Amino acid sequence: MQQKVDQEFINSIVNYFIGGICVFDVDSKTHQFTPLYTNDGLYRMFNGSKEDIDNIFKNIRLSIIPDDIPVFEQGLTDILADDGSAEFEFRIVSPDGSLMWLRFHGNLHSREGDSNIISMVILDCTEQKTIEEELKRQSDYMHLLMDTDITFDFNCRTDVCIYRFTETDSLTHDSVIKGYHEKIPTLGIHKEDVEAYEQIMDSAMAHPHRDKVEFRSVGLINPTDEYRWYRADIVSILGKEGYVSHVIGHIVDIHESKLKEIELKLRADHDGLTGLMNKQATETLIRSTLLQYKTNEELKGALMILDADLFKHINDTYGHSTGDRVLAKIGDIIRSNFKGMDVTGRIGGDEFLVFMHNIRMSADAGSLAAKVQNLVMHAFDDEDFGKDVSLSIGIAIAPDHGTDFQTLFDKADKALYFVKTHGKAGHRIYTEDLG
Repeated sequence: MQQKVDQEFINSIVNYFIGGICVFDVDSKTHQFTPLYTNDGLYRMFNGSKEDIDNIFKNIRLSIIPDDIPVFEQGLTDILADDGSAEFEFRIVSPDGSLMWLRFHGNLHSREGDSNIISMVILDCTEQKTIEEELKRQSDYMHLLMDTDITFDFNCRTDVCIYRFTETDSLTHDSVIKGYHEKIPTLGIHKEDVEAYEQIMDSAMAHPHRDKVEFRSVGLINPTDEYRWYRADIVSILGKEGYVSHVIGHIVDIHESKLKEIELKLRADHDGLTGLMNKQATETLIRSTLLQYKTNEELKGALMILDADLFKHINDTYGHSTGDRVLAKIGDIIRSNFKGMDVTGRIGGDEFLVFMHNIRMSADAGSLAAKVQNLVMHAFDDEDFGKDVSLSIGIAIAPDHGTDFQTLFDKADKALYFVKTHGKAGHRIYTEDLG
């Protein structure tokens, strides 16, 4: 009778254990799990039915996060090696869709052929892992705040940001900004960089992660009248309540390296002879500009293809250095006669492309085309080859002739062809009869 009571007592302890006490039959070749015994604590831990949990373990690889499958396979191999107990941790998707960290501690009990009986304790270590990750973030936080001139700590709950400026090894001063999130556009960040900065901060407030953003600033961070480039490296800190409580980071002055990067990019995007953008950069910028014309019917623009007449003749007769002088001069004239929002580029040996943005009427494009033609035609009046220098220009109007790049280019090209075959040294705006 005493033995029966003891056995019931043991069974009660096993079933009320907070976690899984299990026996599985594992196939050596396939590593397929077959549950032989599972205590009630396993089902309470998963908060699911016996049938659902047994199905998880029969097809456990389907629930394991793919990055953790190698850890699971190695841990199972260690158990089957019968070299003592083995312990390993991995993540699975629980029946309710949440992410769980499981710790398996098991050893081989017996083996017969490919059948391996293993006993195992299974624990939910999600909370422990969450704490470990928080400690790591806190460690990153402390590391981030060391050896840097400017740090900031934004309290998401109070909307207060503290900037700390280190002036010397022993002297610092703080700037406290209340209502920080709403004041971001007024803190001296360049207007073209405000949106990117706000998006990074919003993302950091939404979930814990690391990120960075480059921006220009004057005033708070840079107490001068000249914008400088900075990079903000940030880390989100998860609070006890389960949401981001702080966004912290440091700000690094990258002005000199950023200017060099911009210079290199400009060189890559521009033609070395004329200083205009190259073909790829020109087309990309025009396509981007044309997106406005699909949504704003009040905008009007003009795409121009400009072709140097008799350029091959100039090259063959007067030499390539003369040809280069002609192209460089045409580039100068184009660059100086189109406004800042216009796109200008050299897209071929003797071919140029211009997009006039936001003109009043189609005639404005014709007038400027005539002016550029006249300047080019008389640019080399004192030279023997001057009489051979001229331009032919084809023009298409957006949105009258289309709002996508290829359509406008094709129609401007037809207008250019008409000019080239009707005497050259002229310009023409596309009309349907040309097609």
